[in-house]
Amino acid sequence: MKGTLKFFSLFLILTMIFSISAMASENNYEVSDLIGAEQSEFEQLINEIQVIKAEQPEYTEDMVQNILDEHHREFERGIADIWNVLTDSEKKLCIRYPFDALKVNTAKNIATSKTEAKFGFNGLGDRSDAFRHGIWNAEMTILIGKEKAELFATAHEDKDVTGNESDGYPKTAHRDMDLHNNEVGRRIGADNSHASEDDMAEIIYNEIISSSTQFIWLHE
Repeated sequence: MKGTLKFFSLFLILTMIFSISAMASENNYEVSDLIGAEQSEFEQLINEIQVIKAEQPEYTEDMVQNILDEHHREFERGIADIWNVLTDSEKKLCIRYPFDALKVNTAKNIATSKTEAKFGFNGLGDRSDAFRHGIWNAEMTILIGKEKAELFATAHEDKDVTGNESDGYPKTAHRDMDLHNNEVGRRIGADNSHASEDDMAEIIYNEIISSSTQFIWLHE
């Protein structure tokens, strides 16, 4: 009985958080390439994970994920979309390394903002896409280390690659491009671990425009 009441209380807490988040958020998170969530909303998601893990320490990662998957089906926007846009592999890493996941989201936001600043847009399959993946992985390497950066970057690519992307190129080609550029970005991050965000953007950009660049892209 006591255990049932404890779980019911947890259910009510999560439901209240989800409801508030859904009403408060005006943003819909679409399945896009490396679009980070608002940090404050991502923090709410991590808090939910922490609540479940604290209340039910015996739960496996799969059990925690199942709870979140089930509850997030009830909401169409806001925090639910932040969770649902993640791949299953990313979800598991968020559960396993919640505070590192926060830094990964920070790196995503740095990547998209710096790409916008350098190129004026965040493209798909082009040079700006290569830059975005490069700086994301470089910043992750600085924030959480090269090994965990590789885990999160590879998990992000663990998705369905059937068919073509909106630019007409196969999804498999996009995946291979991203995995390659992610690795290049991590190497640059490891070699420039004390660089500021602005300095890192310059380093990555100079590499992108170099005639001997290590980065690859599918089209201009």
